Amino acid sequence: MVVVLVVFGGIGAGCQALSNTERVTSMWVGAEIRADGSARITEVIDYDFGHSGSTHGIYRDVPDADFFADDVRATMDGHKVPYAAAFGDSYRDVNGRESVADRLKVGDRDRTVGGVHRYRLQYTVPDAVKGGKLAWDAVGTGWKVDRADVEIHVVDAHGLTGLRCVHGDWDDGKPCSVRQSEPGHLVAKLDRLSGHEGLTLYATTAESRTATPAVLPTAPTGKAVGASLPHPLRNGGLFLAVALVCVALTLGVLRFLGRDRVRADGGRVRRVEVERLARSVTPSAAPPEELTPAQGGILRMETVTDQHKVAWLLDAAADGHLTIEGDDRHPVLRRHGRPVNREIRDVLDRMFAGGTGLVLGRRDASFKAGWEDLSSKLDNWRKASDLWDRTLTERLTRWGWGQLAVLLLALVLVVTGGVLNGHRVAAGLPVLLVGAVTAGLGLAVVARGWELDRRTPRGSALWLQVEAFRRYLADPATCPDAPSAEETADRYTAWAVSLGVEAAWEQAVGASTSAARARRSFSLGVSDALLAAVVVSAANAASGSGSSGRSGGGSSSGGVGGGAGGGGGGSW
Repeated sequence: MVVVLVVFGGIGAGCQALSNTERVTSMWVGAEIRADGSARITEVIDYDFGHSGSTHGIYRDVPDADFFADDVRATMDGHKVPYAAAFGDSYRDVNGRESVADRLKVGDRDRTVGGVHRYRLQYTVPDAVKGGKLAWDAVGTGWKVDRADVEIHVVDAHGLTGLRCVHGDWDDGKPCSVRQSEPGHLVAKLDRLSGHEGLTLYATTAESRTATPAVLPTAPTGKAVGASLPHPLRNGGLFLAVALVCVALTLGVLRFLGRDRVRADGGRVRRVEVERLARSVTPSAAPPEELTPAQGGILRMETVTDQHKVAWLLDAAADGHLTIEGDDRHPVLRRHGRPVNREIRDVLDRMFAGGTGLVLGRRDASFKAGWEDLSSKLDNWRKASDLWDRTLTERLTRWGWGQLAVLLLALVLVVTGGVLNGHRVAAGLPVLLVGAVTAGLGLAVVARGWELDRRTPRGSALWLQVEAFRRYLADPATCPDAPSAEETADRYTAWAVSLGVEAAWEQAVGASTSAARARRSFSLGVSDALLAAVVVSAANAASGSGSSGRSGGGSSSGGVGGGAGGGGGGSW
């Protein structure tokens, strides 16, 4: 259950990490038009680096901007930050010619950044106004990430007419709203620009200057818009913690509902944890006569395991139906006669497929089929036995598809919560935690629903007898009047394996066996329990940046990308 929940938590963390991609949470751009037609650009970019963990900063590509000049300024979170000029991507100009843009790389190559940071850049773009016409790519189409809350300002000492705003892909734009808040001051705002979408402003400058020249508004200061998300593993760990608490609580409820029945004085039946009764159990050298070794182990553990099937084989050997021949390197399981017991006969017929010998340690399809058939028969005995009350379990079984649906719902909630967290939606964490509750509850019910099997008074009484005998096998010295381990090894080895105390029992038999005994005196000795375990293996063996092409600068149609500036950006 822990492994499955870790996988679920990892899926939630992975979905958050994949969804928390890099983005610009806010972008403010201002342009001051100068007398020579150039524009002094100020950009305030709130950049969310997501969970990359390997980036050093941002870069800006701007065609025709001289980033090698001395008038470039760059800060991060209000502090100076290193920057370097380089060559960027290729962009197409208004005449259809492609040229390499100048690139401004902002950040320290010796340090990495993550989360959300505010960058302020200042640089100059020539020829924003030519022949009295303003054509400025305020936001270029070469950006690699989405941008939100975009705000554009343009101020000119001359009045502006013929205002037009276009946004969208290169040379394929849609109109957007632009207004003149005062003479010579243009303002445009957009809620969102997807990657490779830009915004271009067009206007005509008046011949006369305005009475009061417009002033560029103060650029945003302070902290960046948006908060850094907790690390994905933190939310994954929170998911795991909540889910494990739900598993523990659900298991407690299942165990409470599945408490065993015992018959108290006066014939009254009451509920109890038999483990509590076991504290007062006295070791007994006599196994329950009503149970076989395999059945005793199943009664104790309430499930069928490999050790119970090995015990079944050892019991069949003790009855003379099986022997192990050969040596330790090449053991051969040999069958003898046809048992009267139909169950033993059917299982051995299937295991040996009509033959009489089976080499241990090798994959054998017939033995695998018989091994699986033995599992079914032992499990059927458990279900049909009157040692358990399976009323609650059978009700739960009827809702088997519902249990799987709950787990599927949990997975959907985990994925949805992770994605919402990555996109910074407030409902993300609650959805993830609801998924944790659903996963913990559903997984506990699916994996441990058998806890609802309640031992009947007769089953509890036999369980106590099995426990008393197990304590004797674990330490034969607790019953000094019992026959020696050597005398009972032939009959009790299967019990020791079934109850999980074979090591202690083998040691006890070895201590009581005379040194002169050089050969086995029974069909399948205690030391052969390890060889029988080899049978189990026979049964189970089957199982950055590059050329941006049409991404920026220039169009003769007056669409997006038809002005100076523009370009794009991303992280490096």
